[in-house]
Amino acid sequence: MSEVIKKNRLLTLDYLRGFFIIVIIIDHLSRWPSALSIFTGQAWLWVTAAEGFVIISGLLVGYVRGHKNKTLPMRTVTTHLLKRSLLLYVWSVIGTFVYVAIVWYISFKGGAPATPMDIGDWPHLISETLTLQYTWVWLHFLTLYAIFLAAAPCAVWLFRHGRAWAVALISFLLLILGWQTHTEALQWQVLFFIPSIAGFHLEDIQKAWKSLARRRRAIFTWTIWILTGLTIATSAAFTFIPGILEDIGDKVGNGYFNKDTISIWRLLMAFLWFGGFILLFAKFDSFISKYLGRLLLPFGTRSLTAYILHGLALSAISFVTVSGGNIIVNTLLGGVAIGIVWILLQLPFVQKIVPR
Repeated sequence: MSEVIKKNRLLTLDYLRGFFIIVIIIDHLSRWPSALSIFTGQAWLWVTAAEGFVIISGLLVGYVRGHKNKTLPMRTVTTHLLKRSLLLYVWSVIGTFVYVAIVWYISFKGGAPATPMDIGDWPHLISETLTLQYTWVWLHFLTLYAIFLAAAPCAVWLFRHGRAWAVALISFLLLILGWQTHTEALQWQVLFFIPSIAGFHLEDIQKAWKSLARRRRAIFTWTIWILTGLTIATSAAFTFIPGILEDIGDKVGNGYFNKDTISIWRLLMAFLWFGGFILLFAKFDSFISKYLGRLLLPFGTRSLTAYILHGLALSAISFVTVSGGNIIVNTLLGGVAIGIVWILLQLPFVQKIVPR
């Protein structure tokens, strides 16, 4: 997979995670039409950047807290994961209060997401937020990530005892339970904990990959790329081209790949597309580092900082601009949103206060 691990940093994953965060920012800005939708799919394709972000998060927890920290006492690893979980929970609460207050009390020319409670109903907001029943839409996955981290010590313990199979079994059983109860966290956890297994065995996977003959690696890589490209193109055609196989497209998009659930088809497609992207980023690692590294790396290494603060950029843009159909203006505004967050990530006090 080309040198994915360099100087103890997973740079390829950092670049890819930075790309996913940028896509999420553009999708949350939701100014369409935009040339940037070529990279984002407007969050309407069968799989979105959110799935990729959760997959990377799980993979890194498996690698860092599972594999790299395997010589540390289990209590130390557990304490770190639980503290991290609590920190993200606190920030999801703080962020929700801040963004809801902004939306409630500031008039936006470009509009803003609505809240399920009446304006000024702070008791309801506080109750729903503290009990994890509500999180501001721009911070939604912060809460899910906190939940997954709280459960991660169980997975790490199983990894240490050679029972990765149990993690997979429990994860799929929870997925089935999530389908039956329509519980979001129980469904999304499979995108976190299955990759955590790969993360725990990442170095072994890389060794096995490098031991393959070059021809076999090329065949495998091109197969994944072709399947990824064809399915992305099909998803885009069904989603954005009016009238093309309309009945089939609606059945596939709202059935097999319904956004309200993590179906087995959406899960498999998420893993396929992630595989295609990670192989692509690994293949062109040097090019990305040279020409896009300064943009992607801050978003990748400080992904949660960017995720927490990107709402400030969206709010600022919506405060001063009206939503419109000019593709040039919308594309520029997408670039402005990315630029604002990039600048925020460079500020020393932001780096000290907001979790990365």
